[in-house]
Amino acid sequence: MRGSFLLAQGFPFHEANGPVVGWLVALAVGGCLLSGCGDDGEPPARANVQVFIGPSTIAVESPVLKVIVQRNPFRLEFAARDQGDPLTRTAAHNGLFYRRGNGAAEVTAVGAATAEHAGVRLTVETGEGEQGQLVVAFVTERTVRLDFVPPRGAETTAVGASWESPGDERIYGLTERLRDSPPLLPGVVEVPQEEARPREVGSLDRRGETVEMFVRPTIAVYAPFYQSSRGYGLSVAGTMPGLYDLAATEPNTVSFVFESGSRPENQHLTMFLFYGPEFSTILDEYTRLTGRPLVAPAWAFLHWRWRDELPLGPPGELDGVPINAAVAEDVLMYEQLGIPSGVYLLDRPVLQGNFGFARFAWDEDRLPNARAMLDALRRRGYRLVTWSAAWVCGSNPGDNGYEAQQLGFIAPMRRTGAPFCDDVRGRNFILDVTNPAAREWFQERLARFLRDEGIDGIKLDRGEEHIPSERSDIWADGRSGREVHNDYVVLQTRMHREALDLVRPDGNYVLIARAGYTGTQADSIVWGGDTAGSEDFGEGAGTDLGMRSAIISQQRAAFLGFPIWGSDTGGYYQFKHRDVFARWIEFSAFSGIMEIGGKGSHAPWDMPTEPKYDTEMIDIYRRYTRLRHALQPYIVAAARDARRGLPLVRPMPFLDPSDRELQDRWDQYLFGPDLMVAPVWRIGQRERVVYFPRGRWRNFWDTDEVYEGPAWVRFPVPLDTILVFLRDGAVHPVEKPPS
Repeated sequence: MRGSFLLAQGFPFHEANGPVVGWLVALAVGGCLLSGCGDDGEPPARANVQVFIGPSTIAVESPVLKVIVQRNPFRLEFAARDQGDPLTRTAAHNGLFYRRGNGAAEVTAVGAATAEHAGVRLTVETGEGEQGQLVVAFVTERTVRLDFVPPRGAETTAVGASWESPGDERIYGLTERLRDSPPLLPGVVEVPQEEARPREVGSLDRRGETVEMFVRPTIAVYAPFYQSSRGYGLSVAGTMPGLYDLAATEPNTVSFVFESGSRPENQHLTMFLFYGPEFSTILDEYTRLTGRPLVAPAWAFLHWRWRDELPLGPPGELDGVPINAAVAEDVLMYEQLGIPSGVYLLDRPVLQGNFGFARFAWDEDRLPNARAMLDALRRRGYRLVTWSAAWVCGSNPGDNGYEAQQLGFIAPMRRTGAPFCDDVRGRNFILDVTNPAAREWFQERLARFLRDEGIDGIKLDRGEEHIPSERSDIWADGRSGREVHNDYVVLQTRMHREALDLVRPDGNYVLIARAGYTGTQADSIVWGGDTAGSEDFGEGAGTDLGMRSAIISQQRAAFLGFPIWGSDTGGYYQFKHRDVFARWIEFSAFSGIMEIGGKGSHAPWDMPTEPKYDTEMIDIYRRYTRLRHALQPYIVAAARDARRGLPLVRPMPFLDPSDRELQDRWDQYLFGPDLMVAPVWRIGQRERVVYFPRGRWRNFWDTDEVYEGPAWVRFPVPLDTILVFLRDGAVHPVEKPPS
């Protein structure tokens, strides 16, 4: 190629006399480019970029990645510098497109080109004869930003892109939920039908699905971000609702479309493409942009105990003080059975007033002598976590709902009147988190309570239910409900994180949220929503499919950049089979967070099955909570890597992306760097086959047993056992596993 060398500073390259090459050398690129960003003292990313502008193609290259733009007809192609085949490229039709009114148009050709800001700005022609803009720019040597601005953006209703996808490409990520399904009662109960009645569907690979990018309860970790088995990831900036078609309609095309909004930033399509090829590298690049994940303190990796509701009634006694009977039972039975103390979660309803959440003050009818109870728990080594949501309940003077309504801090809900929190009949109770004054008011009230009561963390619930989400719902910052819906998750999580920072500026706290979106990994860890131990919200038959969904959901979250995840052991809705509780306890011991609780007792000494006092289940519960505590140093060390997005639970493709047996193997996973876990989830199953990848693996329970991969091996798996294997050469994380 011939041409003159110029230092590109945003000036146009005139092409009348042939192609020109521009060099952009060591341009610093910094800033937070998506919805969140962590501050961990990282230096700004730097990219050494070359730009070549020719008559038929335009190339933008870093030392490791190149972007080729075909001028006419328009195509975009991404490739690693050391590989011949592209990682991906736009589809031949509707590569970049937009919708306006009842019609749609796509980018057809490239006109003028200007080198600027570590890349190039292009004028693009569209099928309706008007011009738009496309910016291609490197953020780091492995990350490229694409920003497509359609003509007359304020009049567009949606923007999207389509990408070629070979039939053997695996697509990972997008949602924690296994599959979309219709809501149970649209407009009233938005929980999808398959959450109440789980089905045996879904795996790691999303190919063949359509996926709604609209946060729904309660399995609610979402992000417009997927990773490919071909070694790249692709994220869409912003929080507008969207829809992905993962080769469901066109067998070799992945496409997505996002709604347009009232603000200019919601009227164009900004994408980031990340090159690995390792999944860990992609996550490092992704979290550099969207926010480095929050890593919980060491004590959060002990096991958690909780109940969905601490019942009213005659008190029990602890240290000679009358307290809630269920709390007293938990503590005393733990001591009697030799189960270690860890984290105790006080779930709603435990506060005063409507919904058990109208005032930040303990409900003395439910929690008599609350402060003495908390002191007794602390003396035994428990850390204390309580429930919160961005809800303002209650209509009496002094209630959060009453005060918020007087101040104008409530979101534009359909049902007006005095604030009243309720899952079906609620009205006027969602805090307008787009209003800075409302956030500050809520934070001050919450922080005062946390400080006065010595609370160590928050379980953040309900961030995706009852959110006013219509275009006619105008929030305090001027955005419509469509624009706010997904962003609500981000704003409520950050509000709670900032409240905890006020109380514990050293960061010695935990915030665990049910709902997540791009950027919330910087503010919270997550749990997997209201998983089912039984169907129909606990009223139907018992099921093992809730645990199956939890195994997959944890790994989905890992691909999404949420590295620390837990689930309601036994199912939020009470398990009805002993096997489900036993197997889930074992699985949770090797999860990011081990939390045991939900509706019903979830206690081995008070089982919903026979025998009620279940000695075998007590042994399993004790064995695996003790094991979890013994594993704490290993878990804490592995969790340090989560700061750069590397998950604590790593799907098997992380180990060897080239091994086809691993590419969709959801029923095994890595726990930290050295342990491979193969849980059993089916009721009645007492054996299973394990696939050993290349290398040598030792039995966690008997290290004299060694297995050489690749190989398939069948094992007996009695009810008290989970199969775990140690990478050969690694130090065993537990000197003597509890028996």
